This record gives sequence, C-alpha cells and structure tokens, in this order.
Amino acid sequence: MAHNPITLDLLRALDAIEQRGSFAAAAQALHKVPSALTYTIQKVEQDLGIDLFDRSGHRAKMTPAAKLMLDEGRSILRDIDALASSAKKIASGWEPELRIGIDTVFEPSRLFPLIKAFSEEHPFIKVHLIHGSLTGTWEMLLNSSADLILSVDNLNPRLEGYQVDTIGPMRSVFVVARDHPLALRACEVSEDEIAEYPTIVVKDTSQLMTPKTIGWARRNRLITVPDMAEKVLAQLSGLGVGYLPMHRIKTYLDTGQLVPINVKEPEHSYHAVVAWKDGEEGQASAWFRERLTAACLGIDRDG
Repeated sequence: MAHNPITLDLLRALDAIEQRGSFAAAAQALHKVPSALTYTIQKVEQDLGIDLFDRSGHRAKMTPAAKLMLDEGRSILRDIDALASSAKKIASGWEPELRIGIDTVFEPSRLFPLIKAFSEEHPFIKVHLIHGSLTGTWEMLLNSSADLILSVDNLNPRLEGYQVDTIGPMRSVFVVARDHPLALRACEVSEDEIAEYPTIVVKDTSQLMTPKTIGWARRNRLITVPDMAEKVLAQLSGLGVGYLPMHRIKTYLDTGQLVPINVKEPEHSYHAVVAWKDGEEGQASAWFRERLTAACLGIDRDG
C-alpha cells in the first residue's frame, strides 16, 4: 500500500466518537465542525475500500474494522502524547538519557523500583545502569561515561570537578563460612592465622586510575572475583575469607551460614554517596538524587 490513509486525525476522531457517542459531540470536543469530521471518516473509507461505520440504522455504529483500528490506535495516541510531553521536558532541561554508575558493593536490583517509577513518569528518557567496582566506579564519573554514580566515600579520589552527597552509613564485617576452620575460634584471630587462607577480593574495574583493594589484603594469597555478589558466594562456599558489607550478608549472619570473626580491626565503617559532575546537573539526574535513600539501597539494614 503506497499511501496509508490512517492518520492521527482519524484515530483521534474515532476515539472521540466512541467516547462522546455521536459525530456532533465528537466534533465539538475536537474543536471541529461536524462536516470536517465526517469528511475525515469518509475519506479513509474511500481510500481503504471499507466501511468504518454501519449507517443502516437510526444512528451510525462502528464496524468491527473501525473498532480494531481504534483499539490498536489508542496505544499510538498515548505514545504520541507522551512523546510530545517528553520533548517539551527535554527542551526544558531534562536529559534524553541518564547513565547511572553503581558500585558492586550495592545490589543493582535495589534500584529497579526507582527506575520503574522514573520510566513510568518519563517513558522516552533512556536509563542505562552501568556496573563498576572500587576506583573504577569513580573513573566512570570522571571520564563522563556516567552522569552520576553510587559509591562509597572511602574510595573518593577527592579530585575537582564533581559534587558528592552522603546517603547513609555502611559497615563491613570480617566473616567466614560456618564450616571454615576459623569459625571454630572464639577468641581474636591473628593476622598469621588469617594468612593461612585465601582472601576473596573484588577486582577493581579502573582502566586509568590506580586500582584499590578494600578489606583484608595484607598477604599474597588473594582470589579475585568480578563483583560483590560473587565475593559473597565465594565466602559462603568456604573458598576464602574477607570483609563483606553488612547489608549484603545480614540474612546469612542471622541463619549462621556466615560467622563473624574477631580481628584487630573488627569493622570497616564508611558512607554510601552519590556523586555527579559540576555543570551537568540535569533534571533527570536531580530526580534520582532526591529519591536515593538508605532504605532504597538497603543499607538501612546495617544496624
């Protein structure tokens, strides 16, 4: 079909007729004269060679073809209206896309409800969730591959050109699996005893900045894993030892699957932060920053 006669005007006309109950009422709602509305319908009927209305009775009724056209067309109308609204928002300072870098210390799925709410309000603004680890998360902000990042303050390189807000306190505890030999020790464990076992560490994703290792990494026996989820699983399996963030393992501590160990540095305390670059404070970025809370990230469970 070289020319498709189905237009937005036709879909709006069918929608108004179905809702208002008559051509006259629909024309009034659309701010048209009834003859213009009738012409729109008849022109499409002529071009397609079908009837959109059954005019055999006292009042014209939609044919099944017209009802199908309307049912399918309403989603198009909704998308068009949303697109127009989003275009206005982008013109007034809303970014066409938002890239959020999230450090592996957090559970990415914790952000899904927030992203869902944002997408329902702003369906034509793309959201990209990007994973990073340690210094590599801050590198995403500094090299502009992320518009804002979620990380922790003890990894902040403290350079210029960005702003940081604190979300809430966090802590990590030194733990081992319940069947690990160190789990049987009730007294404080020495560094030499810990050194007998591999330490599980998360790989820093930094490409240019100096990589960091957080936690107990004073010996050479290290096993590197790609993210925090794998580190938790590795320690649950008894593969090695190390610090883990409380909000990621509280359930395992409660069930006894992981056991806290007394070391000279019993806990690591730090803060979750959100950071963004100076001069790039779009409204989509602000929307997320205003709603990022300790409860949203699950770190309110650290207590």
